[in-house]
Amino acid sequence: MVPVDFSFCGKLNKVQTYLREEINIKPAGFEELVQLEMNELDQTVNPAIVLAVSGSCTKHDSKSEALAGIIQFMFMANKVHRLMKDDADLAEELRQFPVLVGDLLYGKFFLELCRKKLLFFLDPLAQVMGTMSQGGISRWLSRDKSLSRDELLHIIELESASLTGVGARLSAELAGVSLPLQKKLESFGLEMGLAWGAWKERMEMTVVESILQRANAILEDISNESQIEQRPLREVHQYLTKQLSTEYNPQEIAP
Repeated sequence: MVPVDFSFCGKLNKVQTYLREEINIKPAGFEELVQLEMNELDQTVNPAIVLAVSGSCTKHDSKSEALAGIIQFMFMANKVHRLMKDDADLAEELRQFPVLVGDLLYGKFFLELCRKKLLFFLDPLAQVMGTMSQGGISRWLSRDKSLSRDELLHIIELESASLTGVGARLSAELAGVSLPLQKKLESFGLEMGLAWGAWKERMEMTVVESILQRANAILEDISNESQIEQRPLREVHQYLTKQLSTEYNPQEIAP
């Protein structure tokens, strides 16, 4: 259960139950293969954005729930792959497990696309996978450099905000809303992911707050759209604003 009072909380819990079932690897448990720490925000933000957009545009259905799981599988796969280390004294199985488990999660996302007849989303999802990888490479190449605020935000946008953005857009496309509204919701999702990433990077709170204000401005811009019911989007924005209102400390985020 997620301790969040969203209007779509039942749907979110259903998605997360499905995700736990899908990564129950036999005979080894998921946690035995990789030490992937997933706090409340890690578990919640990506699927919540997808479901909030869906709930704002139309009634939830199995396809929107499937998309929420697919986006989360991609987030988890990327997070697992980033655990890979090249330490000379590292046991080979510890070196390989993050690669294999991450690939399994990517396979899960593709399988779900097939199951739910969502293969028309494969191209944009493959593109965002490439964008996220580009962000990881950019981070690695700049590991010994002192990055400016804009340079770091650009890496965060590539690595993670691109996924929250595309999740919001595809959810809106699935709901059948107009293309201009899809683009605005993509921008909203991207700003939410960017604020989250900036906070995790321990950037100044003024930076995080400024990004959240941009996300709120997008909601204000679409407030008169006849195709939209803003409550779920407002709930996600308020939730993230509250969570990001203190200094970053992963130990203080409830699992």
